[in-house]
Amino acid sequence: MKMICFKQLYKLLTIIACILLLVGSAFATTYQVSTKATLISKMNGAKPGDTVIVLNGTYNWGQIVFNNTQGTSTSAWIVLKAQTFSGVIFTGQTYIQFSGKHILLNGFRFANGNSGANDVIQFRSNSSLFAHYCRVTNITIDNYNSDSTGSYMNNGSKNGGDTLNRWVSLYGTHNRVDHCSFLNKFNGSPVIVIWYDSSNYPARGTSTFHLIDSNYFSKRGYLGSNEGEVIRVGTSTNSRTDGYNVIEYNLFEDGVQLDPEIISNKSNFNTYRYNTFRNHAGGITMRHGRYCNVYGNFFIRDNSASSTTGYGIRVIDKGHKVFNNYIEGLVGNNNSLTAFRAPIILFNGITNSNDTANPAFASKYFPADSTLIAFNTIVNCNGGAGIVLGYNTDSIAPFQPKGIIVANNLIKMTKGQAAIVDTSIHTDSVTYMAEGNIYKTTKGLGLVSSKGFTTKTLTFGTRANGILPPPSLVKDSARNTNNYVIALMGLDGLGVKRSNIYDVGMQETNGTGSIVSYLLDTSKVGAGKPNIILPVRLISFLVNKRTDNSFGINWEVGSETDMLEYGIELSNDGINFNSIGTVLASQKSVYTYIYTGSISPKNYFRLKMIQKDGTVSYSSISEINSREQIAVTLYPNPAKDNLNVRLSNYPSTYNVEIVDAVGNIIWRRDNLNKKDLSIGTSHLSNGSYYLQIKGKNNSINSYPFIVTK
Repeated sequence: MKMICFKQLYKLLTIIACILLLVGSAFATTYQVSTKATLISKMNGAKPGDTVIVLNGTYNWGQIVFNNTQGTSTSAWIVLKAQTFSGVIFTGQTYIQFSGKHILLNGFRFANGNSGANDVIQFRSNSSLFAHYCRVTNITIDNYNSDSTGSYMNNGSKNGGDTLNRWVSLYGTHNRVDHCSFLNKFNGSPVIVIWYDSSNYPARGTSTFHLIDSNYFSKRGYLGSNEGEVIRVGTSTNSRTDGYNVIEYNLFEDGVQLDPEIISNKSNFNTYRYNTFRNHAGGITMRHGRYCNVYGNFFIRDNSASSTTGYGIRVIDKGHKVFNNYIEGLVGNNNSLTAFRAPIILFNGITNSNDTANPAFASKYFPADSTLIAFNTIVNCNGGAGIVLGYNTDSIAPFQPKGIIVANNLIKMTKGQAAIVDTSIHTDSVTYMAEGNIYKTTKGLGLVSSKGFTTKTLTFGTRANGILPPPSLVKDSARNTNNYVIALMGLDGLGVKRSNIYDVGMQETNGTGSIVSYLLDTSKVGAGKPNIILPVRLISFLVNKRTDNSFGINWEVGSETDMLEYGIELSNDGINFNSIGTVLASQKSVYTYIYTGSISPKNYFRLKMIQKDGTVSYSSISEINSREQIAVTLYPNPAKDNLNVRLSNYPSTYNVEIVDAVGNIIWRRDNLNKKDLSIGTSHLSNGSYYLQIKGKNNSINSYPFIVTK
């Protein structure tokens, strides 16, 4: 009897699954409804592939709530849509609450209504039934302001009292809000909120993996000092939750709210990229939470008549990376050098960043330790400074950030200084490493030491791709390119590939490849606009050594719009990569590739993600040693007088080095064989360091830590 190999079996099962999907879709049903009761009944019972169409008209239906149990994360969509785009107008007190899987809402318009304290669209049907793998697209919400006693003017001012409500509340996991328009919200509470299922700080809730992209937010107005956000990702009580949400390709325009937070981050491991903030009061704020990436965003004030000033990027708590951003024309606080409004500002904390378990500190400030500020372009801004290293909020936050890296930024201020430290009150001193920064300002640098900063005459070019091209002197001027390859994923702020020696600032003047990030306008985003070809939404990329000495390469994606294939690439230096395999995109969420080829003592893996139109993007780089897998625990981190090291699975002998942020070896011990080490750090200056364990065959394991005194 002839045996079927695994590959043949897999192909056969795939064909069967496709046939079953086609058979199922052949029996899909389309319903037309014009009453609330019929809509709810059909959506409760709809099967994957079914479509419920609401006939065009204007409806005041109050609460619409349904729970569908038929869909799965991979089934065909269960669709609720307007007969024609924006042909169904919900008004009065209409709002929608739904739960289930793979439900798609499409094409509705909410206008001039009032849903009271209720969310206009809520991804749950009650407090325990959530939506998962669902999507809201091509929805418009315009002037749907809940206000019990007063009214709102078009300039955002209040007249009378107001009732707080959100327009969209995201519960559950793996949901998406895209190509929607949110216009004229003048009452308090954010436009969109991501919620978690834990509220007992510092307990962690379930990771959510939501995607918010390609939306248009215009004329956000609210003159209260709080509750004026546009997007809030979490709350202070669940700010230790790992979110893994992506906020990308959104346009925020002409907002006049007083709240400084257009986007308020309050959870860990979120990504904010490729968004445009234009003539808007406020910016991106890392308010709570850690280890987020903020890159490829555009902040621009190009309307001289606008009263907005803009905040740029505010960083609170540790481990964030801010790179490849373009910031132009922000006004700041004019003559104040310690400006609360600044292109990039890092905050002090009321306590040190290790004191995270005390619920009393859940809503407070933690210092922006271990923040990377690199390859950003700040041009024609004025007031205060381009980068503020340690801002003391309300004179109550004396703990200044430690271990900051400020590298290869391009700063041109029409008024103010390049970088400053707020020294009004502090119990310690900020520590940072600076290199490769180029600036031109009217009031000089602003720091005691000029190390890492060089002043030059900076003449920018004629606007192209929405931005001012940098002067030619930035070309190949970056310091220590190799230290930033992994953080920047080899790309500039436009998403093109950087050269072997990077340019200073967000744009690589001789970069190669397709532009994937650009200044957005209303022709590209919002309800009714065509889909932008987005880079694949990569949730995770992990490489593990297997017992047979092969490597398991695993990645999870949340969006594969127009994806062609994934290329697996390998390098032995983290810079020069070669292809070792290809996997075709097949609309799966999880992929695995096994590599059994030749290996080096040290290996770097990455994904090359190729769209059908040829657009290329890259994953982060995963580093792994081929022969030795040493597990190391460092504590306390940050260290003060001593750093304790505990090793497991370590070789019979090994060498230990401490390396500073620019790669200098400043301490070394050879031929050790202990499980536990205690290393004195009192002789080290405050800042960021790496502990390197070198085993046989010169394989290296590297672990970051901070020294603070």
